[in-house]
Order: sequence, then structure tokens, then C-alpha cells
Amino acid sequence: MEITILGSGCGIPSLDRRAPSILICVKNHQLLFDSGSGTLVRLLKAGINYTNLEQVFYTHTHSDHCADLVPLLQALWTTPDFKRTAPMYLYGPLGFSDFMEKMEHAFGEWVTTPNFPLFVQELHQTEIAFSDFSVQSLPMKHSDFSNGYRIENKLGKSVVYSGDTDYNENIIKLARDADVLVLECSFPGERKTAGHLVPTEAAEIAKQSNCKKLVLTHFYPPYEKLEKEIINVIPKIYNGELVIAYDFLKIIV
Repeated sequence: MEITILGSGCGIPSLDRRAPSILICVKNHQLLFDSGSGTLVRLLKAGINYTNLEQVFYTHTHSDHCADLVPLLQALWTTPDFKRTAPMYLYGPLGFSDFMEKMEHAFGEWVTTPNFPLFVQELHQTEIAFSDFSVQSLPMKHSDFSNGYRIENKLGKSVVYSGDTDYNENIIKLARDADVLVLECSFPGERKTAGHLVPTEAAEIAKQSNCKKLVLTHFYPPYEKLEKEIINVIPKIYNGELVIAYDFLKIIV
């Protein structure tokens, strides 16, 4: 498996850290998780053809995580000399179907009934088996409805993506013995905000889950102070490998 961090930031505009999105490639499958503003452009820069996407998973429907959902659907049915026939599968937490209906009311019927097969499915404590991998979801502690995801291939290699979350037992359970945990760490300890993690909490989740590699992302500015706290605090609690994510970081699992 290969992970590409497309956006390591949040909803605050930044030239260095864009809105959240990660791509996980399993064999020939390209799985997109979240698509904050600018994701389509970052896919192009990463050498990924958006027309090949088959499955997109959303952790929740805050705009910094899903702003490029409608632009993706529009591109798939309006790109010149391209006619999509393969189905597109969109997955999200409880309430995701209602969100899609609202997008239809805002932009038009083509959002839910484009000229290619489109399937929308809500996931809640769900495990889906595909040909070469499986995806497990558990609810996180963030918005009314939000999910974290665990992706595992046939060889038993696993990647966990938390999306946005506060400290909770589900993310520890989801990340148990994972090869890579991509975990949000939004603020330094002095700016603790409900629904998000600070470095000590992220370190404790990594320690309790026994993940092999911890990749921290979803940073709010000012970045320098947060990164300094991460470097100073995390190794005192968590003994595994620590990575501070940046846009276009690639990790092989």
C-alpha cells in the first residue's frame, strides 16, 4: 500500500498546508479519503488521474473535508472527450445521504444522478470487504456524525485514518496494532479545542493502540509552535516512529 498526504492542513488558507485529503493505493485501487478545497488540483500534481477514482470515503461533512466533492462529480461528467461508464461509490458517516440530497438541492439533480452510476452509502461500525482489501469504520468524537477508517490489505498490512476527532476509545480500537496511524493533531496543549487532539492526547492514542508508525496531520497555524511541541512531547509517551505530515508526503506500507 502507498499513502499520499494530499493536504496536511485544515480550513485555514495556507500556501504550505492545504485542506485535508489523503490517497491510499492498494494494488490498482486508488482510495480517496476526504477532499477538502483544492484536492482535485493536488491529485493532478501527484500524478493521479481523477477519472480513475472509484471509491471516495468521507470522515464527516465539514467543508474543509468535503469542499471538492461536488467539483469532483462535475469534472467526471463534463470533462471533454471523456465519458465515464464505471460506477462511483461515495461513503460517509450517518447523515451522509441527507447531505448529498442537500447538495442536489443546492447545485442540481446531476449531483446525485450524473450520467454514470453513482452509489452513496452510509457507514456506521461497518466493515466492507473488497477484492484486495477491507475497510472498517467506527464513529469518532467530533461532529454529530463522523467516522474513522481502517484499511487492511490481503497481506494484513493496515492503515488507519482518524479524520477529525477528540480523544476516544474508538480510535484506539480502530488503530490497534496498525502499521500506520494517520492521526489529527490540530492544536498545542494550551489551545485544546473540543473535537480535536493536542500532542499529549495523540501520543497516548498511539501508545494505547500500539501502532507501528504515527503520522500526525490536520495542523492549525501557527505551525512552528505546534510542530515543536509535537517533537518534544510525543517521544516521551510513544516509542514508535513519528512522522509530521506535509503535503505530498508519500509513505509505503
